[in-house]
Amino acid sequence: MPDVVVLGSGFAGLTAALSIRRGLGRQAGYRVVVIAKDAQFVYRPALVDVAFGHKPLDDIRFALEPIYRRAGIEWMPAVVTDVDPDQRQVKTSSGTVRYDKLVVALGERFAYDEVPGLKEYGLTVCHVEGALKLQTALRQYTGGPTVVGWAQNCQTGGPAFEVALELHHHLETNHLEGPMTFVDPLPKFWAPAGERASRYLEQLFNQKGITRLGPVTIRAVEADRVILDDGRELPSRLTIITPPFRGDPALSRLAHGHPRGWIETGKDMRSVHDPDVYVAGNATAFEGPKQGHTAMLQAEVASANLVRDLLGRPEARRQYHHEMSCVLNLGNGRGLYVRRSLWDQRHRTVKLGRQWPLAKKLLEYLFVHTPVFREWGVPITWVTR
Repeated sequence: MPDVVVLGSGFAGLTAALSIRRGLGRQAGYRVVVIAKDAQFVYRPALVDVAFGHKPLDDIRFALEPIYRRAGIEWMPAVVTDVDPDQRQVKTSSGTVRYDKLVVALGERFAYDEVPGLKEYGLTVCHVEGALKLQTALRQYTGGPTVVGWAQNCQTGGPAFEVALELHHHLETNHLEGPMTFVDPLPKFWAPAGERASRYLEQLFNQKGITRLGPVTIRAVEADRVILDDGRELPSRLTIITPPFRGDPALSRLAHGHPRGWIETGKDMRSVHDPDVYVAGNATAFEGPKQGHTAMLQAEVASANLVRDLLGRPEARRQYHHEMSCVLNLGNGRGLYVRRSLWDQRHRTVKLGRQWPLAKKLLEYLFVHTPVFREWGVPITWVTR
């Protein structure tokens, strides 16, 4: 019986598992297994809303086991500790699992050790614990200088922008005083989004009195300051910095020496080193932003090609088109929508309007509270085209 194993159950893992099961059908002889440490899916783009008290955590998460059971997918709650591509084995906290085809969708690990003090004194909205900790810190904060942004080797900027704008609103609403400094490692403000989006966001930050420093490298974080690599020290009573990313150490054999631990693939999302391994989501070695949107696009390509391999279909292999797509909530009901191709000129969309925050809320609602994505497996391309 051929075994397809999916590691992880975030945007990429959930999408891949449902797509593979649907592609293979319920015919006997094909077993699909998902291994992930978390029993609940968390819609991470909405953790900013949780941190600032706009919605409870339960509004943005759901249990995974019932979803997989109804789909005919085996669910294994466990921590992945190692993958041996030569033996086609996944070692976990609950035992060893053999695979014929593997989809790696474990996401990133936060490299707090690369910025001393960041874990102890910094805050983030990139995971549940961080969002809840920030929520508490905001209740205790009584004013003073703040530092917001993201560290070097971090491949997502959107959450930090929204945090800065939300924090500015929090200060105004609660009549708190304190300068805000935004730090990032990019040569140009939000460079991946293109010139127009970069210029607009820079103007908006200037209007709100948010000082941007960049490109900068963060050397360390202390209880009352952020220390930059050039020696500058930024006073801070509230430090919200997205940490550096790197690959999961359990995937080191699949990374084949990649300096950040990512797995290299072709545009068909198959590993360039291990032909029975496909990769989707933040574990991939592609340059550019790592987002839920890109994770789902990659998972759709990976699952289509994996099913083609198993069934011996003659059609051409699907190819992934690298792009970023996001909506930034700007406050006062306004939003900025950006969709930009990162390998060519196919998409160059930048739009400002009040419809975009509503569209963002609708996408979240469809994902978390309806079967559209989590059970029917509707491709994200149907929504964004």
